Amino acid sequence: MGGNGFSYRIVRGEPEEVISKLADLIMELADESVGSKGIFKCALAGGSTPAPLYRLLSARFVHWENTIFFPTDERFVPLDDPRSNYRMIRENLGESARIRRINTELTPETACEDFANSLSDFGALDFALLGIGEDGHTASLFPGKDCRKCGESACITEGPDGLLRISMSYTALVGAKIIAFLVLGEKKEQALRRVIKGDLTLPAARIRGRKQTFIFTDLPL
Repeated sequence: MGGNGFSYRIVRGEPEEVISKLADLIMELADESVGSKGIFKCALAGGSTPAPLYRLLSARFVHWENTIFFPTDERFVPLDDPRSNYRMIRENLGESARIRRINTELTPETACEDFANSLSDFGALDFALLGIGEDGHTASLFPGKDCRKCGESACITEGPDGLLRISMSYTALVGAKIIAFLVLGEKKEQALRRVIKGDLTLPAARIRGRKQTFIFTDLPL
């Protein structure tokens, strides 16, 4: 199901059911990656929607030593700021997670370059979890706004709140083997429908995994 000849694999259900199935997918991919090459490289979305998923993974995930987690993006705020994606991921995923955070104590340019280098050092992602905003943005890639690259894998942009943000670039995200969008709540229905129809003016519609792209949602499609 999808526009421009592209097909999404859509998983629908109530929020708790959807989150449980998404956790199962992540653990299955981790098993496969660790078993075949000894490492699982996983990007995680920020915001409030995936917090219950991360709490579930904190209790069920087993490959902590062999998994590297990356935030897909970060607001340029201190680590202890409530708006920090790193803080949200860490608090919900737990202390066992190895997270390559974005160093917001540096200048934006230096932090972006550092993040881009870290992503390049580890190579292509095995899995990336993304959300979709009401405006169709994903990570910190916003419609109608440039994201100034500081390497192949990361870029700097400004969010609607006026905060500078550092984001994985389109290049980094479309390099992921598997992409999953987690989209919950009726406010996002219009944007999701446009993404599925292939409206490439929306950043989320331009992100597709090399092997497969999932949408996990509670919305009627």
